[in-house]
Amino acid sequence: MDIISTLILILGCICILFGYFRFISDENGNVDLNNYRFTGGIALVITGMFDGTYDLIKQLRSKNSVSALAVYLGLFLLYIGVVFYK
Repeated sequence: MDIISTLILILGCICILFGYFRFISDENGNVDLNNYRFTGGIALVITGMFDGTYDLIKQLRSKNSVSALAVYLGLFLLYIGVVFYK
């Protein structure tokens, strides 16, 4: 059971990182490191989560909605992994 919970935790972290990197990248897939040096682009992630959640509620498919869904899936997998680990 430890191996399964570890794999679920790793998969959750990968989903969260996938969503995070989709939020901070531009249309070409580039990340402007000068803007994200100190904050990590947290303002873009927070606004992207709000916009993505709004798009999910309205059933629209956008870059922010896919990223928000990936972050939510990662958080859910982390929760499931922690519950199974106990």
